[in-house]
Amino acid sequence: MKKGLSSFLVLLLLLPLAGWSGGQGEAAASSVTGKYLAGKGIIIPSSHVHINSYVAHIDYNYPDPAEDLGVTLYSGHQQVSTGGQEELIQIGIQGRKLEFEALPPLNVAFVIDKSGSMDAADKMGWVKDAFDIFIEQVRDVDFVSLVVFDDAAKVVFPSTQMKSRDRRLQFKQAVDSVRPGGGTNLIAGLELGYQQVLANYRSEYTNRVLFLTDGRGESRGILDMAETYKQMGINVSTIGVGADFDLELMVELSRRGGGSSRFISDREEMEETFGSELDRMAVPVARDLSMTLEFLLPVEILGTWGYNNRIGGRMIHYTQETLHHRDYETILAQIRILPGVSAGIRELARFTIDYEDLEGNRHRSGPHILTVEFVDVEHPVAGLSSGLVLQSGTMLRFAQSLITIGDLYYSCQEQIDEINRRRDELWRANSAASYDELTNPALQALEDAVHAKMRRALDITVAMKKEMANARLRLDNEGFDDEIEIMDRYIDIIGSELEWEQPRITTMKGDLEMAPPVRARALQDHLVNLFREMTLELGRKQGGVVAVSGFTARTGRPSALVDLLNEMAMVEFGKIDVMTLVEREKLDLLLSEQELALSDLMDTENAIQFGKFLAAHYIVTGTVIETAATVVVFGRVIDVTTGEVESVAQVIIPKDAELIRLLS
Repeated sequence: MKKGLSSFLVLLLLLPLAGWSGGQGEAAASSVTGKYLAGKGIIIPSSHVHINSYVAHIDYNYPDPAEDLGVTLYSGHQQVSTGGQEELIQIGIQGRKLEFEALPPLNVAFVIDKSGSMDAADKMGWVKDAFDIFIEQVRDVDFVSLVVFDDAAKVVFPSTQMKSRDRRLQFKQAVDSVRPGGGTNLIAGLELGYQQVLANYRSEYTNRVLFLTDGRGESRGILDMAETYKQMGINVSTIGVGADFDLELMVELSRRGGGSSRFISDREEMEETFGSELDRMAVPVARDLSMTLEFLLPVEILGTWGYNNRIGGRMIHYTQETLHHRDYETILAQIRILPGVSAGIRELARFTIDYEDLEGNRHRSGPHILTVEFVDVEHPVAGLSSGLVLQSGTMLRFAQSLITIGDLYYSCQEQIDEINRRRDELWRANSAASYDELTNPALQALEDAVHAKMRRALDITVAMKKEMANARLRLDNEGFDDEIEIMDRYIDIIGSELEWEQPRITTMKGDLEMAPPVRARALQDHLVNLFREMTLELGRKQGGVVAVSGFTARTGRPSALVDLLNEMAMVEFGKIDVMTLVEREKLDLLLSEQELALSDLMDTENAIQFGKFLAAHYIVTGTVIETAATVVVFGRVIDVTTGEVESVAQVIIPKDAELIRLLS
């Protein structure tokens, strides 16, 4: 590891130059940080990985609520083992959605950092373009002001009700006059923004400061200020721009100030934030949220993410300051269901949420009940089956893996320092010595320990990449592009540290075969479990029409296994009492008329369109993927109306003589 050790030290020296801080960001700043560092050849330190940020990165498209907010519970599997297993629970909270014209009137102060760094990458240009979009949708009833700050703060457009076209033009002119330059006095800017909102404070208005910065600066007392003004009814939301702002401060400022936080990395995101997404930053629908998740069966709570929380026994208590209009929040809870629950459908958990509406009235939503079916089978299916939980659970596992890999990688630093110190001593004693002479058994033991940690970090990286590639495939090749790219960079970095040749590294990056969770099981049992998982959720619907378009091999070749799967699919989905099954003849006729093959329906958009032609509410598709030692069979149930993947159940089957015969 001669070369690897030295390059490792170079990476450590580079770390302070990245200029990133910890904290949780609603717009997944951690994820962007990770891609940035990995692209620079740097393993992400575990302190830079904030799990909530990764999970919150995804819009899970929770159902639109009829009231202030809606709550939906999901389990990773519809069926779980009576012998006990780990399970992931997801709770989606969605704020109501109204047209912009129907929102409460706004009293908003924009506080914009105009320090010299805002000139870089034309960030000030992003802001100005975004304001052009904002000012076109602002209403006559709304109050708007603009404050800028560098070393000091200045009002460039005082709080004004925008009830004429002339006032809108004056605002645009004020924005256009701003020129970057100077330092970054955060507290002066925020204080002046609060004063502008206070000038036209009205209790029936949404009174909000939107605070944007790309840097760090004077902030002593800024959190206390935010709490004081929150008590007065004025909240602050924060927007971080670029790569060098104080992420931890911005997130904490929004939390203490009763608002939300965003991270913006490009012009398009800026325009969305000040245009179509403004209400998600500024307009609350609920405040002072208090939530309880209670498990009704014997479980061990392994962890939870998404809010401030407190675990006690089988209950988890969560709190959150504010839920904004159209915004969504996600809670995850990892549990181990203990053995001993008898087979059948059981209530696993219930969730209740108390909150205050904008008029100060308290409300309760729930209890919302989560049920699962217990079956006398170990490992019913491989991997998470709910489409939503597959997304969130994969991001959770990814963030956890980044933490473990970072800890392993950087824990080598002390040992490497010791190796270099000892080798330096040997070199001073004999400057003409070769590298091999500058070692001894103790040094070799230290190098072996470093090598072992590096190899374990690499193994975790490869396993995580396989898991993400599998999830991406099951979700119709949607999502996880950046995360898979980071894992590939990790393989390059750590493989180089281990002094592997490039062909070996390339081969490892191309290996996506996943090991089956259970080997000693008959093929029929695998498939029965697969279809039970896929049909359970539909059996709990209020009714509808389901079309089974069928399974296809990824190669496109027909096989006896594909025929068997399609026969079983028609039988199993035909058993669902609340569903009407589209006849196979009608489906085949439409395929012929549309000049489509079954393989075309593995594309989600094609499948949805095909389902609409059949007047179906749900369509079932599936794929058979043959690898060197296994066959992966996964099926999907797609909601034709919403386009959401309801179920993505899969089984991974080891090849044996029977399976090889069916594949031929």
